[in-house]
Amino acid sequence: MNLRAVVLVVGVVAFTGVVASPPAFAWDDFGHMEVAAVAYPKLNAKAKKKVAALLKLNPRYALWVSGVKAADAERVAFMRAATWADSIKSDAGYKDDQQTAPTAGQNVGYTDKLKHAYWHFVDQPYAADATPGAAALAPNALTQIGLLRAALATAATTDDVKSYDLVWLLHLVGDVHQPLHCVSRYDVADPKGDRGGNNVLITNAAQPAVCDDPRYCPFGPPNELHAFFDDIEGAGYAVEPPYVAAGKLAKADKTKAAIADENVWVAEGLELAKTAVYVAPIGLGDGPFAIDAAYQAAAEKLGRARIALAGARLANLINDALGK
Repeated sequence: MNLRAVVLVVGVVAFTGVVASPPAFAWDDFGHMEVAAVAYPKLNAKAKKKVAALLKLNPRYALWVSGVKAADAERVAFMRAATWADSIKSDAGYKDDQQTAPTAGQNVGYTDKLKHAYWHFVDQPYAADATPGAAALAPNALTQIGLLRAALATAATTDDVKSYDLVWLLHLVGDVHQPLHCVSRYDVADPKGDRGGNNVLITNAAQPAVCDDPRYCPFGPPNELHAFFDDIEGAGYAVEPPYVAAGKLAKADKTKAAIADENVWVAEGLELAKTAVYVAPIGLGDGPFAIDAAYQAAAEKLGRARIALAGARLANLINDALGK
């Protein structure tokens, strides 16, 4: 557990008396909903109809649309569905499991009560000094995107499995467009890898411009590198702020958006980690490193661009699988 999570647990105990152990979230719920908000208007009519039907099979669907106007229900459900794969990490009905287990890569639908936390990332090694790295273990985000998108597009796949695959894909496509979900940096301070920047401490980061997540926001800005990028666009579960933010994003480059190969997406993430994340003032080791204004601004620009691109690619994936 990183320091931020420790502080959070202490805070939760102090205010509620209940111990909680929060996981790390890629883009936070805010960013994942923003990716979905970019994707939703790009879906064709057939894909939208099928998506709406599949999402109703998720056990949390009623919660997603509770109190929502009927005209907005399908969009809101689509956005909130993008957070489901993170929400099960703190659901007592789901169990922790091992990446090496025979069930690690299974695709059986909602009868699967495993958290599959390792599906959220692919730890491609980046050797920042002479420290040797280790190949990414499978299954991981890369292997599962390929598996789930193939099943989603297959007529013989049951709707229960397709619904499960859809909500995972809504999330994982966003995950792999956050560069720190595509890397583990190896150096003398982290000979086993830095877990996508989770080990790297920072100071002086700005509080996200939109920050209404009670799990994080009362405790101040992120204090480790991974969380810094997760929260770069905002932190919270309210639907309208990420919807508004998505509408302000510059459109993704059409040529890049048309790239459908998840291997390319993940390779991009590794390259961006090297050239735009692990750069000054982020040095070797675990810090702490003081974020300066230039790094903050560059990170915010990168986050917006990656979210816009993730949303465009997600829409293309869904249209290809369900809209033909």
